[in-house]
Amino acid sequence: MLATYVFCATVGGALLALSFFGDFLDGAGDGALDVDGAEDAAGGVAKLFSLRTIVYGLFGFGASGTALHLLWSGARPGTAAVAAGAAGLVSGGLASAVFGYLKHSEAGEIPGEASFVGLAGKVTVAVEAGSPGTVSVQRGGRRYRLRARAHDADGRAGSLPEGRPVVVVDMKDGVAAVAPVDAKLLEP
Repeated sequence: MLATYVFCATVGGALLALSFFGDFLDGAGDGALDVDGAEDAAGGVAKLFSLRTIVYGLFGFGASGTALHLLWSGARPGTAAVAAGAAGLVSGGLASAVFGYLKHSEAGEIPGEASFVGLAGKVTVAVEAGSPGTVSVQRGGRRYRLRARAHDADGRAGSLPEGRPVVVVDMKDGVAAVAPVDAKLLEP
């Protein structure tokens, strides 16, 4: 049974570490993925079987089972299994409750596309008249790369070369409309 506990603690711990430190790995997503999205459609039962709840439960089961097995030197396998199962259920349920609260409060809210409007940045992949490019902007302490097109204020959307300072004028469907600005305007 020790092998099962260690396996669960290792897999659950690795997935938890990946979720905690995933932002530092410069992943492609910006955290907008809703793992518990099925909760709204299927009700509270789907929340019990969400990926997040399973990972926390797996780690709670494995870590407590390993600790109890080592503490009792394997003398009480039935008691350790029941206690580990209870600890897994409690840790999964507690995580589900905490993240559910954060999801329905303003504390867990992810800023939408509109929060990029007004930010200054630089073109990282040239923006052509008929082809979108990429811009890099900073919001808070994080740098974002956004697909971009030239803002068409007067009907003559031009091209923007790589390295050109721009400002995000509008966001629509994940694509930023950017306008060129003079670099002197961006200086403090």
